[in-house]
Amino acid sequence: MTVVVSIKVYDGIVLAADSATTANLADPSGTIVDHQVWNNADKVFQLHRDLPIGLATWGGGHIQSASISTLAKDLRRRLMGRDANKQDWELDRSSYTVEEVAHRLVELMHGELYVNVPVAEAQVIGFLLAGYSGGAGHPEAWQVTLEPGQTPVPVQVWDTDAIGWRANGQPDAIARLLNGYGPGLQAGVQALVPQADHAVLQKVFEAEARAASVAQMPFADAIELAKFCVETTIGYFRFVPGTALVGGPVDVAAISRHEGFKWVQRKHYYPPELNPRRPHDHDQ
Repeated sequence: MTVVVSIKVYDGIVLAADSATTANLADPSGTIVDHQVWNNADKVFQLHRDLPIGLATWGGGHIQSASISTLAKDLRRRLMGRDANKQDWELDRSSYTVEEVAHRLVELMHGELYVNVPVAEAQVIGFLLAGYSGGAGHPEAWQVTLEPGQTPVPVQVWDTDAIGWRANGQPDAIARLLNGYGPGLQAGVQALVPQADHAVLQKVFEAEARAASVAQMPFADAIELAKFCVETTIGYFRFVPGTALVGGPVDVAAISRHEGFKWVQRKHYYPPELNPRRPHDHDQ
């Protein structure tokens, strides 16, 4: 499983995620009996080497025989005009939009691949696409969710004026910390009281929340907050009973108007000093 945290302040958007990925282990009858967890999955991606666009993912870690990591890099090649068969996908630096990239994401991940996966085998996969449209002064974010039997439609979860934090995948620990209660508590309590009292109940819940992310927060502090939220979730799953579904190194990327997409913290399975870069390496 996964936790993906995004923090949006005046200066930009931060994306952070853990590195755990889980495989279900079944017995001969098909009953899930255990889980295998690896702690080196990539979940945050740069979608263009010269443009401020990033992607984070949670849920299923592959579509057919390709990992989400490989498919994200395939999308990057197309958006940069390096796929000879998809030259029309190259982004125009001055006029592209984040929404346009979200629709390209759907076209590749769902239209070419996910739609061909049998419904019984398909996993739910979430994507958060964040960054700046060409010429925009503030970032935005769109969410795409792949679900069995559904045609995904990109949903704008942050417009350019929005400020705040989001947690996807496994939000329980962060919601308990910042909201004061877990994701299921509000619905459970509302089910026990008359509809006429829900407005008052809503105010009670809102009073428990703590505004951890504010518009004026310096970008460096937003980065630290995103890291803290992911690390808190990792610690939560380490100590509660059951399989540690969130874990491994924390990857963090910051997307800002003037600096663009910058890695703040990133794991490498190859030593960079032993692998000199070439101008068009696919991992660039």
